[in-house]
Amino acid sequence: MRLVLLLCALLSACGVVTEQSFYEGIRANERVKSAGTGQDDKALPDYDRYRQERELLKK
Repeated sequence: MRLVLLLCALLSACGVVTEQSFYEGIRANERVKSAGTGQDDKALPDYDRYRQERELLKK
């Protein structure tokens, strides 16, 4: 019984949604929507650049 509870706890940790994974999901959706429209210059930056820009705006 304890093993089952331990396995459930470990498996639920695999599905943790982080801020980065959420952002990358939105970024992927935007890329799919704009595919073939010629709006590649409006693509969202990667997560690291996005965080840097947010930090600069907070200051």
